[in-house]
Amino acid sequence: DISECASQPCQHGGTCLEGVNQYTCICPPGRTGSRCQHQAQTAAPERQADDPAFSRAPRCAQVERTRHCSCEAGFQLSGTAGGDSVCQDVNECELYGQEGRPRLCMHTCVNTPGSYRCACPSGYRTLPDRKSCEDIDECVSSQHLCPRGTTCINTGGGFQCVSPECPEGSGNVSYVKTSPFQCERNPCPMDSRPCHHLPKTISFHYLSLPSNLTTPITLFRMAMASVPGRPGPNSLRFGIVGGNSRGHFVMQRADRQTGELILVQPLEGPQTLEVDVDMSEYLDRSFQANHVSKVTIFVSPYDF
Repeated sequence: DISECASQPCQHGGTCLEGVNQYTCICPPGRTGSRCQHQAQTAAPERQADDPAFSRAPRCAQVERTRHCSCEAGFQLSGTAGGDSVCQDVNECELYGQEGRPRLCMHTCVNTPGSYRCACPSGYRTLPDRKSCEDIDECVSSQHLCPRGTTCINTGGGFQCVSPECPEGSGNVSYVKTSPFQCERNPCPMDSRPCHHLPKTISFHYLSLPSNLTTPITLFRMAMASVPGRPGPNSLRFGIVGGNSRGHFVMQRADRQTGELILVQPLEGPQTLEVDVDMSEYLDRSFQANHVSKVTIFVSPYDF
């Protein structure tokens, strides 16, 4: 089953909602269109240079023969010392947006008369410090965002509705879904070597990452669960066997029983990456079974 949202059709931070052979984009404020490709006419207007809210009359006093003027906090005196001087708003966002200056806001700085405020993108909330942004987990809300039979996966600034499916059976090979995120191969005929070499289990995993993570970083671990009373394999091999990862990942052994999927190149969102990793069991150098984990990674457009 091909996910309609896998290609990330929704632009400008829109959230893709799976449907039956179709998708719907939930657009952030200020965007419209079937893929959020258009700017809405209701978008907030830019600050006008002649907006009277961004200027004030100075407070002046005559001391002997000299006129002294001052401005309230957030404004600076412009013009001459004569009667045409005015208190003009200090644009803190421009001032602190210069290279080498500390950032005022985690995301967007909005200049206001005499001050500024921080704004977060759609799908995030502003924290009590008034400058940091935190992702909103839409999947824990009381609204039923995903169709029946799908599972809500929280992502940075949005969510995805997923419904992983087992591979279709062919010949004497078939799979059964044993949980929402795992398929198991039905027992193979004793004489079917090709069947035995196909994955015994296929599991599905979903990760949400910010953009530009510092690398290398371990994202996922795969290990063999021992069964009491049954001798386990004495050798395991790990590898990357599929997906569209384009060399962003490596799979390496962490210890005798564990393999790690490691991100080795920073990722820039928004994008969705898929990487299939496998673990093969050997007993006295004889192949026993193979397990595949299909990892889908949703990369946010933002680095927080």
